[in-house]
Amino acid sequence: MENKKSVVSSFDVDHITLGEGLYLRSVYTINDELAVHSWDMRFRAPMAHSPLGSGEVHTIEHLMAYHLRLDPVIGSSIVSFCPMGCKTGFYLSTMNNVKAEDIRAALATVYKNVFPLKSKDDIVGLNEVQCGNPGLYAIDATNDAMAQYMRCLYTRDEAEAAGIGSIYNPAW
Repeated sequence: MENKKSVVSSFDVDHITLGEGLYLRSVYTINDELAVHSWDMRFRAPMAHSPLGSGEVHTIEHLMAYHLRLDPVIGSSIVSFCPMGCKTGFYLSTMNNVKAEDIRAALATVYKNVFPLKSKDDIVGLNEVQCGNPGLYAIDATNDAMAQYMRCLYTRDEAEAAGIGSIYNPAW
């Protein structure tokens, strides 16, 4: 099968060698002045691990779409946060020159303030008015998935310094 250059930038990434992490996938320029950065937040390496479950994807989507927008550095620059169809992670679109380190720090703040989840009441917008499927969530699996993802972004020493050392010794 021939690989062709695609109009979909994620199709141009070699998913066989792609690992977990935070990657700037592409920068789109709109009207020659507004740059929109598309970030891959890969929770799982494609083909190497099982994908995130639907409950994990839905829970993380609710939490990150809300809490990342509260971050004083990147919040006002977020265009969208949405899951990857392959369920290996999420797409984050930003504008205004957001850097990977800014996203990483914002994720640490969210982790410190939100995790571990204890009940569905910890999930923002998980109700019949604000969500199309409020019965779809996963507490324990989401706690595990977030800790695992944060471990791929932070060494043990960096996690301790950021106040999220619990990612290396989860107590739930």
